[in-house]
This record gives sequence, structure tokens and C-alpha cells, in this order.
Amino acid sequence: MTVVDLSHKKIESFNDTLIKELPKGIEMLELGDNQISSFKGCENLPISIKILSLDDNQINSFEHSDQLPRTLKYLFLTCNQISSFEHSEGLPRNLKGLYLYGGNQIGSFEHSENLPKSLKELDLWGNEINSFVHSEGLPRSLERLILEGNKISSFKGCEGLPNNLKILDLYGNQIGSFDHSEELPIGIETLHIGHNEINSFVHSEGLPKDLKELHLFRNQISSFKGCENLPKNIKILSLWKNQISSLEHSEGLPRVLEILGLYGNQISSFEHSENLPRNLKELVIDKPQIEYSQKILRYTQFKFDSSLECIKFLQRYQDFKYILNEIKYNPHLERMKSKLEEEEKQIKKDPESFYKLII
Repeated sequence: MTVVDLSHKKIESFNDTLIKELPKGIEMLELGDNQISSFKGCENLPISIKILSLDDNQINSFEHSDQLPRTLKYLFLTCNQISSFEHSEGLPRNLKGLYLYGGNQIGSFEHSENLPKSLKELDLWGNEINSFVHSEGLPRSLERLILEGNKISSFKGCEGLPNNLKILDLYGNQIGSFDHSEELPIGIETLHIGHNEINSFVHSEGLPKDLKELHLFRNQISSFKGCENLPKNIKILSLWKNQISSLEHSEGLPRVLEILGLYGNQISSFEHSENLPRNLKELVIDKPQIEYSQKILRYTQFKFDSSLECIKFLQRYQDFKYILNEIKYNPHLERMKSKLEEEEKQIKKDPESFYKLII
């Protein structure tokens, strides 16, 4: 790919000589951190451009965007002054990605019906959207929608989102519960709701049935109670930095779960860990209240397909025995059974030497 970088050149418009003299055939043009305030004159751009970066300029409208190269596939407008999708009907019809994050002031999905029907990815991180009103205007082709750092407080109205949506990112909003989540598009596979205000799994049965990844880090969840309501196909569940203090009720977690992130909670014991899903391959957890934990690791990562490595991360036999049965459940580890039993005997016989070895 032929790339030309004209960032930091104090270019004020697309009529600048540097732009008019660009060679034919370039596919990517960097115009970041200039002083361009309008798309006026963009017909001077080479018609071969596929990727155009206008980050950190002063563009406040899509007006005149109908003169952009028809070949354009990805348009970056980070940190401009755009406040509406008005006039976006002029954007290239084959545009795949539009990036409007950080520093723009888009307050709603109004006029989103003007966006190109081919759009696959729309990034609106750090704007001022407070609801899903008018989201029915978004392109039906959209597969990834980034709404991180907006002001959305509820899933209400989300039935308007495109049915083709696979990834929805709502990190850093103000959502307080799973109410109305049954209105989400059924095809969503990855849902980010980190850094919101969710405090339980109540109403999580409404989440899309095909959901495979659910990221809930930095919320206010204090217990696994109600987790049996979660969609049964979830393989990755991130609960980092919540307020969970015990593995109690974890028997309700999806049986196909492979990765469970619990770092930054208040769990101090492996009690009830026998209830964790048998398919679990990775458990990331810290143990700040367990003696000697800081001598070994700041956080602990258990990979259930490598039992001997698990043992090295445990401080005392009491911790070890809580997950011993879970490790043995894995059929691939049956051949390790005798070795585990031998390890158990040695711990009982001379626990001090064992701890010195792993510390």
C-alpha cells in the first residue's frame, strides 16, 4: 500500500498546494493535526485513496463530503468538531469504516439514515449520545458499533440497532441494569458493558442467545447469584474489578465457559471452586487477603489444561485441594492423576519444603 504522510504541515484546506501535487495511485493519506475546517475542495484528492485520516483537524460538518474519492473505504475523523450525521449522504457509497471518536460532539443517532449503506464499522467513542433513539436509522450492514464513553443509561430503545450487529461496545456509559437487554439484536456475539453501574445478573436472561463474549469489568456486581440467567453459549466472561467476594453460586455459570476473569475482586478463598464449569481453561484471579500472595504473583492465572503449573501458583495445600477435583475432571489430564496424588502425599509429609520450593 502506497502511503503519504502530510501530518503537522499546517494545511488549512484541500486546495493546499501539497494536496494538489500528490502523486496518483496513493492508497493511504495521513492529514492529521492540520487546520482543515471543511471537506470543500476534497475533489483535489487522488481518486485512488482507500484510507484517509483527518484526525485532529477542525471539520464541523459532512457538507461537501460528496466530493471525496469514490474508492474511499475508511475515513478517520477523530478529534474534529462534528455534531451531527446531517449531510452524511454525500459520503462514498462503498465506505466500510467511519471513525468519529474523541473530541466530536454527536448527541444522537438522528440523520444516521444518511450514512452509507455499506458501512461495517462505526466508532463513536467519547461523544454525547444518551440513548438509542433514532438508532433504527443506522445502516443495516453495520457489524461493529463502538459507543464507549457516551452517556447511555439504559438498553431501552436498542431494538432499533441493526440486526447484523456482531460487536457492541458500551464501555464507560451509565447503564445500571440488564433491563430491556432482550431488545438487543439476537446476533450480537461480543458485548462490552465495562465501567457502567450494573450491580447484579438480574434480567440477564434477556441478553442475546448467541453471545460468546461478555465483558462486565469495573461494575458493581457483588455475587454470582443469578448468573444461571446468562446466555448458555458464553465462552469468555470478564468480571474484573467488581465486588465479588466468593465463588459461591458459580455453579450457575454457562457450562461452555472457557475464560473467567476475576482479577481485582475481593475473593480470598477457593471455597466453592468445585462448582466452576468443567470446560474452564483459564481463571484469572488475585488473592490479596491470602498470606504470602504478594511473594508469588500479583495475580494468579490458572490454566486447567496444565495442572502442575496450577500447583505452583498456590500458597498452601488448603487452596490446592479446592481445585484438585476440578483439575481431575479434565479428561486430558487423567494421565496426570498419579503424579497429582504423589504431589499430595509429599505436601502432607513435608509441607514446609513444598512451600519453600514454590515461593
